[in-house]
Amino acid sequence: MLDIKTLGANIRDLRVKHKLTQSEFAKMLDVSFQAVSNWERGVAPPELENLTNISSCFGVLVDELLCPKNESLYLGIDGGGTKTEFVLVSDDGHVQKRVVKEGCNPNDIGFARMAALINGGIDDILKEFPSVKGVFCGISGITTGNNAKSLYAELKKRYPKINIQIKTDSFNLFALDDTADMALISGTGSVVFVKCGDDYKRLGGWGYLLDSAGSAYDIGRAALQQALYEEDMLKEASLMNTMLREKLDADSVWERINIIYTEGKPYIACLAPVVFEAYQRGDENAVRIIDENAKALANLLNAGVELYGVKPVAIASGGIFEHHGDVMLKHIEKYSSVRLIISGLAPIYGACKSACSMDGGTLSEEFCENFKKSYGGIIK
Repeated sequence: MLDIKTLGANIRDLRVKHKLTQSEFAKMLDVSFQAVSNWERGVAPPELENLTNISSCFGVLVDELLCPKNESLYLGIDGGGTKTEFVLVSDDGHVQKRVVKEGCNPNDIGFARMAALINGGIDDILKEFPSVKGVFCGISGITTGNNAKSLYAELKKRYPKINIQIKTDSFNLFALDDTADMALISGTGSVVFVKCGDDYKRLGGWGYLLDSAGSAYDIGRAALQQALYEEDMLKEASLMNTMLREKLDADSVWERINIIYTEGKPYIACLAPVVFEAYQRGDENAVRIIDENAKALANLLNAGVELYGVKPVAIASGGIFEHHGDVMLKHIEKYSSVRLIISGLAPIYGACKSACSMDGGTLSEEFCENFKKSYGGIIK
């Protein structure tokens, strides 16, 4: 009996492997985009002529399109303060599906909302790929209180047949480069993790109510503070203040104070790029803000070396380093001799790599290259 779900999955896998969009593939076969979508979702099988054309296009036998694959599927999750990424990979590194949702740090949105978000992402994957063997969750803020233990219990109850591991998002980073003993994250929030054998120590990462500097939130907040000070003191608006007003579409920052408080941390963090742009244009307040935040991160790195005696090497990640790494490195190097590595791979790669290693297996030599070719997110 023809299994159209298996056929559809095999067609989709081959299309993704050959880096073709559904539209491009449809054009090659002279069929509609909707036809390809229906094939891959198992709604309807291709006609015999199209099946033959598909096999010729990919250089495989028709039997290979009809037979189930023996590969195993694993899901990696990278959860931060701004976004949560779910990526399903086969055991050879090919990405099968990618889902991106809002941030899931339980310290920001609460445990119930975080758990619902993680469940929703996993469900989105399982609708198309019900045979997932393992899930690795690297989630920011998960080690606070009983969050990790509670989430594990909920996931195992919901998905009893799936192997599940839950760690902090720092594990995703350490999996990117095993030469680093520290991981520095600077995104919506900031934190340093130190690897001491099988143990992990945290420096900073207290949450935006208690942390003082080093994150996009801190940079955005400092810019707002400077702008509001200028307005209160009736000073001429600096370049950075003018740019903030343009971003906020207002004649003054104060006009948007209600929106700032209503939208809160993510909204303020999204203003950080304005500061970096003002920095590039020579605004002295922007330079000061970047330098102060870089110094705070450098102090955490120095403390990691001094307190735990680890190698002065750290892998750096998060939105600040992804988009403004050169600037931050320049200022951090003023205050710390720790060597920072900005990986050419997204943190989700570390989660996928950890997921595929959960059963104790060894990754193939092609795993990394296959991931790079088939991943639909940002890889530098």
